[in-house]
Amino acid sequence: MQINKRYYNNKMVKNTGGNKTKGQARKFVAAPKSNTLRISEDECEVYAQVTKTLGNGMCHVVCIDGVTRLCHIRGKFRGRGKRDNTINNGSWILVGLREWELDKKSDGKKLQNCDLLEVYDSSDKDRLQNVVKNVNWSIFIKNDNIFGNISCNDGADEFKFIDENTEEYQKLIESQISSTGNSTTINFNEEEEINIDDI
Repeated sequence: MQINKRYYNNKMVKNTGGNKTKGQARKFVAAPKSNTLRISEDECEVYAQVTKTLGNGMCHVVCIDGVTRLCHIRGKFRGRGKRDNTINNGSWILVGLREWELDKKSDGKKLQNCDLLEVYDSSDKDRLQNVVKNVNWSIFIKNDNIFGNISCNDGADEFKFIDENTEEYQKLIESQISSTGNSTTINFNEEEEINIDDI
């Protein structure tokens, strides 16, 4: 039996080297991600923020109601689906509460379980805050500052990388400005004409 090599070679994905490149081949790329924003449609769908990644497909999340829960990352968000759905500390997510476990009385030692439904990226966070108005997002925004997802540039931690000569020069200029009382100003007389071409 003879195989038509031209046909066979054209259909196969070329593995051009590297570890796991075949796993990122064209045949595994799904349809492009849609721009529709997934919002909570049920009372058992709650917005949450990841506080601690545990491994084995689990993480601790703080839900919008202030309760810490154990989130189970479903298979859709693992393996090849992980490429567009990376979950880090501080990520905003949508979780589904387990209704059949809500009625059970917990002894306080075990966390309630929930399942991951959606992962929001940084552009989705802004859209989510604009679309959903009945939720207090201040808890998540405060935690974003802790996890370093939003840069706080209040000027408190400024670093200057200068050498000793530059520092002396800056002090000299500051002392001269403070001794004159005001900064250097240039006054032009009305009679003087300035030719732009000479500049």
